[in-house]
Amino acid sequence: MQISIQKDYFKQAVQEVMYAISSKPALPILSGIKVMADANGLTLTGGNSDIVIQRIIPAIVDEEVIVQVYKEGSVVVPGKYFSEIVKKLPSDIFIEADEVFHVTVQSEEIITTMNGYDPEEYPVLPQMDESNIVSVSGGELVEMIKQTAFAAAKAESRPVLSGVHISVQGSELALAATNGQRLAMRRAMVEAEWKNACIVPSKTLLDLAKLLQHSPAIKMAISESHILFQTDSLLLLSRLIEGNYPNIENLFPKESKSVIASNRKNLLLGVDRACLFASEWRHNTISLAVKNGSQLKISSKSTAVGKIEEVQTIEMLDGEEELEIMLDGRYLLDALKAIKEEKVVLSFHGSSRPVLVQPFGDEKHLHLISPVRS
Repeated sequence: MQISIQKDYFKQAVQEVMYAISSKPALPILSGIKVMADANGLTLTGGNSDIVIQRIIPAIVDEEVIVQVYKEGSVVVPGKYFSEIVKKLPSDIFIEADEVFHVTVQSEEIITTMNGYDPEEYPVLPQMDESNIVSVSGGELVEMIKQTAFAAAKAESRPVLSGVHISVQGSELALAATNGQRLAMRRAMVEAEWKNACIVPSKTLLDLAKLLQHSPAIKMAISESHILFQTDSLLLLSRLIEGNYPNIENLFPKESKSVIASNRKNLLLGVDRACLFASEWRHNTISLAVKNGSQLKISSKSTAVGKIEEVQTIEMLDGEEELEIMLDGRYLLDALKAIKEEKVVLSFHGSSRPVLVQPFGDEKHLHLISPVRS
């Protein structure tokens, strides 16, 4: 193999496949990046037992030559050292690998040699059923991930809750995540003639969101044990989390005692201020109280420091004019940050029932937050 490549393209691609390389791989060869050169350009692959990322660098982009392939071939290079040296090189890079997988990396007068691995020993990607593919807008999928994945459980005492539930039901794609105390759900319309559901590690999806920043469209496919995300230049294959996800549809209350609409930014800032005095409590407890049918009082207290309270004007109220509920302020703050619309709606179902938070006029983006028991 013998190639030359523009440094910036190569540096970015190497960083992306390094997301999938573990510091303690199950197999020594999985500590490396598989580099394959052919007439179309360069393909980089990195993976572990749970995730594989493949990045394609085309030979020509917008009529500009990015990769010159003088000799086709492939090699597996040591991921850690290779990525570090690529970051530190000053200009375009020349790479050569011989028949015994000795690799030479050169940029200007800097020459690095390292021992590679036989690419034939690199694991083969599992085959996916291409009949179960759905196309999604890349920007919309990134937004859906950012609006849900944060709500997954951080601890893995219940592994299914550490993932994001993805379901395709004909024309609807839904992502949902919960840690048992809060839930975030986001739906979108897609074109699919099949139904399937799976649980994907939340970290995998957050990594995917970073990789998809500039992708207009992405194809998604689900098999019994894997999920595939693919664009023209990127492939991400992830192992699924086994188990049964909670029946979240039954968690959403059917009737509300009181519904209010507020300015999202003002509410977010008020909750953020209240959280300053809530940190001594295990659940960062703040109080929301509807007063006189037109005001929302946000408050919290600290036995050591003091208390804080403020009153905001409610833009709309339907139902009971007086109520109070205790919530984990961090969870409400996360929900308000995930919503981008100017106005939000909070639906209350009693002091011991979850609060529903959503953008005004949008039932495809929902957050459910359980109250704190005092």
